[in-house]
Amino acid sequence: MTGPDLREWTVAQVRSTMTAAMRTDPYALDRLVLANPNALDPHSAAFARTARTLTLATSVALTTILTAHRYGRDGHDRVFCLGCGLERCRTIRSISDVLAAYGQRTHPVDRAEAWRRADAWYTRTAGRPVLLSVESFDEGFIARPAPPPSDTVLVIDRHTGALTEWPPLDTDTLAGKYRDYKRGTL
Repeated sequence: MTGPDLREWTVAQVRSTMTAAMRTDPYALDRLVLANPNALDPHSAAFARTARTLTLATSVALTTILTAHRYGRDGHDRVFCLGCGLERCRTIRSISDVLAAYGQRTHPVDRAEAWRRADAWYTRTAGRPVLLSVESFDEGFIARPAPPPSDTVLVIDRHTGALTEWPPLDTDTLAGKYRDYKRGTL
Protein backbone atom coordinates (compact mmCIF):
# COMPACT_ATOMS: atom_id res chain seq x y z
CA MET A 1 0.00 0.00 0.00
CA THR A 2 1.13 3.55 -0.66
CA GLY A 3 1.54 6.04 2.17
CA PRO A 4 -1.87 7.75 1.87
CA ASP A 5 -3.64 4.40 1.30
CA LEU A 6 -1.88 2.84 4.30
CA ARG A 7 -2.86 5.81 6.45
CA GLU A 8 -6.48 5.56 5.29
CA TRP A 9 -6.49 1.83 6.15
CA THR A 10 -4.95 2.52 9.56
CA VAL A 11 -7.43 5.31 10.35
CA ALA A 12 -10.27 2.99 9.32
CA GLN A 13 -8.97 0.29 11.69
CA VAL A 14 -8.77 2.70 14.62
CA ARG A 15 -12.23 4.17 13.93
CA SER A 16 -13.68 0.69 13.57
CA THR A 17 -12.28 -0.28 16.96
CA MET A 18 -13.66 2.90 18.49
CA THR A 19 -17.06 2.24 16.89
CA ALA A 20 -17.15 -1.31 18.24
CA ALA A 21 -16.33 -0.03 21.74
CA MET A 22 -18.94 2.76 21.54
CA ARG A 23 -21.62 0.24 20.49
CA THR A 24 -20.83 -1.92 23.52
CA ASP A 25 -23.12 -1.67 26.52
CA PRO A 26 -20.88 -0.12 29.21
CA TYR A 27 -22.49 -2.27 31.91
CA ALA A 28 -22.69 -5.58 30.02
CA LEU A 29 -19.21 -6.71 31.03
CA ASP A 30 -19.91 -5.84 34.67
CA ARG A 31 -23.11 -7.93 34.55
CA LEU A 32 -21.19 -10.81 32.96
CA VAL A 33 -18.51 -10.73 35.67
CA LEU A 34 -21.08 -10.37 38.47
CA ALA A 35 -23.25 -13.20 37.08
CA ASN A 36 -20.37 -15.66 37.34
CA PRO A 37 -17.93 -14.27 39.93
CA ASN A 38 -15.71 -17.36 40.04
CA ALA A 39 -15.19 -17.55 36.27
CA LEU A 40 -12.37 -14.98 36.25
CA ASP A 41 -9.44 -14.24 38.50
CA PRO A 42 -9.51 -10.72 40.07
CA HIS A 43 -7.07 -9.27 37.49
CA SER A 44 -9.06 -10.58 34.52
CA ALA A 45 -12.33 -9.35 36.06
CA ALA A 46 -10.84 -5.88 36.60
CA PHE A 47 -9.61 -5.81 33.00
CA ALA A 48 -13.02 -6.90 31.68
CA ARG A 49 -14.67 -4.06 33.61
CA THR A 50 -12.31 -1.44 32.12
CA ALA A 51 -11.86 -2.90 28.60
CA ARG A 52 -14.40 -0.59 26.93
CA THR A 53 -12.96 2.58 28.48
CA LEU A 54 -9.39 1.45 27.76
CA THR A 55 -10.28 0.71 24.13
CA LEU A 56 -11.92 4.12 23.70
CA ALA A 57 -8.97 5.94 25.30
CA THR A 58 -6.44 4.06 23.16
CA SER A 59 -8.46 4.76 20.01
CA VAL A 60 -8.59 8.48 20.81
CA ALA A 61 -4.84 8.54 21.46
CA LEU A 62 -4.13 6.81 18.14
CA THR A 63 -6.53 9.16 16.34
CA THR A 64 -4.58 12.12 17.76
CA ILE A 65 -1.31 10.67 16.46
CA LEU A 66 -2.80 9.89 13.05
CA THR A 67 -4.17 13.44 12.83
CA ALA A 68 -0.61 14.77 13.13
CA HIS A 69 0.78 12.16 10.73
CA ARG A 70 -1.18 12.74 7.53
CA TYR A 71 -0.01 13.16 3.99
CA GLY A 72 0.24 16.35 1.96
CA ARG A 73 2.14 17.64 -1.05
CA ASP A 74 5.26 19.77 -1.15
CA GLY A 75 6.09 22.53 -3.65
CA HIS A 76 7.20 19.91 -6.19
CA ASP A 77 3.90 17.99 -5.85
CA ARG A 78 5.59 15.11 -3.98
CA VAL A 79 3.59 13.32 -1.29
CA PHE A 80 5.06 13.37 2.22
CA CYS A 81 3.96 13.02 5.85
CA LEU A 82 3.17 16.40 7.36
CA GLY A 83 4.09 15.09 10.82
CA CYS A 84 7.57 13.75 10.19
CA GLY A 85 8.45 14.99 6.70
CA LEU A 86 9.12 11.52 5.26
CA GLU A 87 7.68 10.04 2.07
CA ARG A 88 6.89 6.81 3.98
CA CYS A 89 5.85 7.71 7.52
CA ARG A 90 7.33 5.29 10.07
CA THR A 91 4.67 6.18 12.63
CA ILE A 92 1.79 5.20 10.34
CA ARG A 93 3.64 2.07 9.21
CA SER A 94 4.29 1.00 12.84
CA ILE A 95 0.69 1.53 13.94
CA SER A 96 -0.66 -0.34 10.90
CA ASP A 97 1.78 -3.22 11.47
CA VAL A 98 0.61 -3.61 15.08
CA LEU A 99 -3.07 -3.51 14.09
CA ALA A 100 -2.48 -6.07 11.33
CA ALA A 101 -0.42 -8.33 13.62
CA TYR A 102 -3.20 -8.47 16.20
CA GLY A 103 -5.81 -9.24 13.56
CA GLN A 104 -7.75 -6.01 13.86
CA ARG A 105 -10.71 -6.10 11.50
CA THR A 106 -12.96 -3.29 10.41
CA HIS A 107 -16.62 -3.33 11.34
CA PRO A 108 -18.29 -1.71 8.34
CA VAL A 109 -21.18 0.61 8.99
CA ASP A 110 -24.50 -0.80 7.82
CA ARG A 111 -27.62 1.15 6.77
CA ALA A 112 -29.11 1.03 10.28
CA GLU A 113 -25.94 2.40 11.88
CA ALA A 114 -25.70 5.10 9.18
CA TRP A 115 -29.28 6.13 9.94
CA ARG A 116 -28.55 6.17 13.71
CA ARG A 117 -25.52 8.42 13.24
CA ALA A 118 -27.34 10.77 10.85
CA ASP A 119 -30.39 10.91 13.13
CA ALA A 120 -28.22 11.84 16.13
CA TRP A 121 -26.39 14.51 14.10
CA TYR A 122 -29.55 16.11 12.67
CA THR A 123 -31.35 15.97 16.04
CA ARG A 124 -28.39 17.69 17.70
CA THR A 125 -28.01 20.38 15.02
CA ALA A 126 -31.75 21.00 14.39
CA GLY A 127 -32.73 20.64 18.03
CA ARG A 128 -35.47 18.18 17.08
CA PRO A 129 -35.87 14.84 15.27
CA VAL A 130 -35.82 15.06 11.47
CA LEU A 131 -37.26 12.57 8.98
CA LEU A 132 -34.44 11.01 6.96
CA SER A 133 -33.93 8.94 3.86
CA VAL A 134 -30.71 6.93 3.69
CA GLU A 135 -29.26 5.87 0.32
CA SER A 136 -26.40 3.44 -0.11
CA PHE A 137 -23.45 3.83 -2.47
CA ASP A 138 -20.16 1.94 -2.71
CA GLU A 139 -18.22 4.18 -0.26
CA GLY A 140 -21.01 4.80 2.22
CA PHE A 141 -24.46 6.24 2.75
CA ILE A 142 -26.16 9.54 1.96
CA ALA A 143 -28.62 10.80 4.57
CA ARG A 144 -31.11 13.33 3.23
CA PRO A 145 -33.51 15.17 5.52
CA ALA A 146 -37.15 15.12 4.44
CA PRO A 147 -38.93 17.00 3.15
CA PRO A 148 -36.44 18.47 0.69
CA PRO A 149 -34.90 20.84 -0.08
CA SER A 150 -32.20 21.04 2.52
CA ASP A 151 -29.00 23.08 2.53
CA THR A 152 -26.86 20.02 3.23
CA VAL A 153 -26.89 16.25 3.27
CA LEU A 154 -24.63 13.94 5.23
CA VAL A 155 -22.35 11.26 3.88
CA ILE A 156 -21.57 8.47 6.33
CA ASP A 157 -18.42 6.56 5.38
CA ARG A 158 -19.08 2.81 5.11
CA HIS A 159 -15.70 1.81 6.57
CA THR A 160 -15.03 4.47 9.19
CA GLY A 161 -18.43 5.83 10.13
CA ALA A 162 -17.14 9.38 9.66
CA LEU A 163 -19.78 12.01 8.83
CA THR A 164 -19.20 14.82 6.35
CA GLU A 165 -21.57 17.54 5.16
CA TRP A 166 -22.20 18.02 1.44
CA PRO A 167 -24.43 20.10 -0.80
CA PRO A 168 -27.65 18.31 -1.83
CA LEU A 169 -26.35 16.85 -5.11
CA ASP A 170 -27.79 13.85 -6.92
CA THR A 171 -26.52 10.47 -5.71
CA ASP A 172 -24.15 9.70 -8.61
CA THR A 173 -22.51 13.15 -8.53
CA LEU A 174 -22.16 13.09 -4.76
CA ALA A 175 -20.71 9.57 -4.81
CA GLY A 176 -18.08 10.67 -7.36
CA LYS A 177 -17.18 13.79 -5.39
CA TYR A 178 -16.91 11.74 -2.19
CA ARG A 179 -14.50 9.30 -3.88
CA ASP A 180 -12.37 12.27 -4.99
CA TYR A 181 -12.51 13.69 -1.46
CA LYS A 182 -11.26 10.40 0.03
CA ARG A 183 -8.40 10.26 -2.48
CA GLY A 184 -7.50 13.85 -1.62
CA THR A 185 -8.10 15.10 -5.16
CA LEU A 186 -11.12 17.30 -4.41
